[in-house]
Amino acid sequence: MVSFQIRQDTFKTIVGTILLTLGCCIYLLLRSKELNIYQWFSGIGMSECVDSLRCAVQGWAVPDFVKYSLPDGLYCAAYILLIDAIWGRRNGIAKYVFISIVPIATIICEILQYLGIVNGTFDVSDLICYAIPILIYGLIEFKKKVFTN
Repeated sequence: MVSFQIRQDTFKTIVGTILLTLGCCIYLLLRSKELNIYQWFSGIGMSECVDSLRCAVQGWAVPDFVKYSLPDGLYCAAYILLIDAIWGRRNGIAKYVFISIVPIATIICEILQYLGIVNGTFDVSDLICYAIPILIYGLIEFKKKVFTN
């Protein structure tokens, strides 16, 4: 049973890392160079590499949803998978609180943008991208509890 859990946690870590990397790639290649991620890559001497990649994809017709909303959903899903892998088989309220912190905080911030309380542009696509990973995770956890007990 322990080796299955290790394989499962390794799988979650790999998928989470891939989702995080994919979200970063979308930001690096398709978004404004004013974002912090460009400063980070410049700081480690990779700005020329990033600029070359940006030139390679410059003519691509990418929907706004992919540029502006999808990365946030990918980050949210990556966070959930990575935190779940860290907690492993340990269950309890603390695990689910930690897993829920980022998705719930992002959903609250988006709603506060809609209400004009927080600066930013409300986008229902962002809200959906934040909500889907936590809903899927919740359904999977619920299914595991119902069918394993």
